[in-house]
Amino acid sequence: MKRLYLPLLMIVLFYSDSLFLTVFPETAFDGKYVITPRFFVIGLLLMAVFFDRNTAIKYGFLFGFLFDIFYTGILGAYMFFLPLVVYIVSKLVKVLQNNLFILGFIVLFGVFLLELILFQLNVLIKRTDIDLTQFMSIRLGPTLLLNLIFYILLAFPLKNAFEKLQRIYND
Repeated sequence: MKRLYLPLLMIVLFYSDSLFLTVFPETAFDGKYVITPRFFVIGLLLMAVFFDRNTAIKYGFLFGFLFDIFYTGILGAYMFFLPLVVYIVSKLVKVLQNNLFILGFIVLFGVFLLELILFQLNVLIKRTDIDLTQFMSIRLGPTLLLNLIFYILLAFPLKNAFEKLQRIYND
C-alpha cells in the first residue's frame, strides 16, 4: 500500500497544473501575460534529486506521454523533453552543491530549459507567431516567477516526502 504514495503524489502534481489554470483567472493581469504552472516538472526534478533519477526519468516519460495526449497536439514533445530535462538537472545537481537554495536555481533552470525548448519546437513547426523577446516578456518571465513561488512554498515539504518515500522503497 505504501508503494502507491509515489504514483499518487505525482498524479496530484500532474493535475495541479491544470487545476491551477482553472482556478486562476486568465484575465488576472488584463490578459497581458501567459502564466504556465510547471508544478509537476518541479516535483519531477525534486524526485530526481531526492528519490531516484532513473525513476524520475521513467515518470517523465510516462507523464510526458500523458501530457502530450491530453494537452498538446504534438505527440512526443513532452514525452522526450521531460526526461531530457530531468537528466540534465540531475547531472547539474551532482556538480553543484545540493542545498535547497542552489537547487532552486537549478530547478528554475530546468523549467526555463523546458519552456525554451518547447517554444523553439513550436516556432519550428509554426504553431506560434511570437518572437523570442515577446516570449521572454509575455510568457517566460511570469512562468518562472509563478514556479519560483511554488518552489519556495513547497520545496521543503516535497523534499521531505521524497526522502520518506525513498526510505519506504528501500525497506
